[in-house]
Amino acid sequence: MYEAYWTLKGRPFSQTAEPAFFYRSRSCQTALLRIRYAVENLCGPVLVPGLSGTGKSCLVRYFASEFPRLRPFVHLVFPTLAAEEQLRMIHTELCEEGVLSQGPIDAVLREIRTALRRHASQGRRPILFFDDAQLMTDDGFQQVLQPLLSLAESDANIQLTVLLAGQPSLTARIRRFGQISERITVTTPLNGFTAAETAEYMGICLQQAGCTRPIFSEDALSRLFDVSSGNPRRINRLCDMALLVGFAEQKSQISADDIDSIAGELLPAAA
Repeated sequence: MYEAYWTLKGRPFSQTAEPAFFYRSRSCQTALLRIRYAVENLCGPVLVPGLSGTGKSCLVRYFASEFPRLRPFVHLVFPTLAAEEQLRMIHTELCEEGVLSQGPIDAVLREIRTALRRHASQGRRPILFFDDAQLMTDDGFQQVLQPLLSLAESDANIQLTVLLAGQPSLTARIRRFGQISERITVTTPLNGFTAAETAEYMGICLQQAGCTRPIFSEDALSRLFDVSSGNPRRINRLCDMALLVGFAEQKSQISADDIDSIAGELLPAAA
């Protein structure tokens, strides 16, 4: 809607976690290095805690996109499902037939083990990514996660990486399950951007959208970091709305006052 007014080729601040828009902040660089180390050395499960909107899902999807050998990539986005349903979903993603198994759970686990062995023999290294893992039920941890970790640990013919991402409370939840927490070998918290990274991120996004002039004033950039705390999701929401409001009010540039006004409308709902 506002693209033509600002002379842009598209919306610069995407609300979707697409790898193509991934920004490698210092925190993300550290996380990518640790995840790669864990995957290449089959160290065990990886824990990625971070506040909502810091880019955990985008980080893992970007990592998987960089390494085609890491397939299948199973992204589990329904953490509150019953344990049995989660196992059947994992079975469907890992087994080439793609059919939801109706057999007993012990048979489902055996078929998952067979599928993992087949992937390894074909040079593939599957990733299971549990998103919002802090919302998993106790049964999910004990009847889904723990058996899968035991499979990967006990069978040399299986090359499986498990990633758990969620709110900071996930760390405390994991500690309640000794057999799982003792297997966690890599923990890499994901933080928001610094002030400098916020400005750089915005510049990159605008440049990719064809921007050729400073749409946001220097004061607006500084204020944006203050009100967003460097949280990528908040930055995207604020900037997208600022461009829309600027278009509606026929502004020549987004000011710090504009950012304050928009933050007052958006951030209480986002908190």
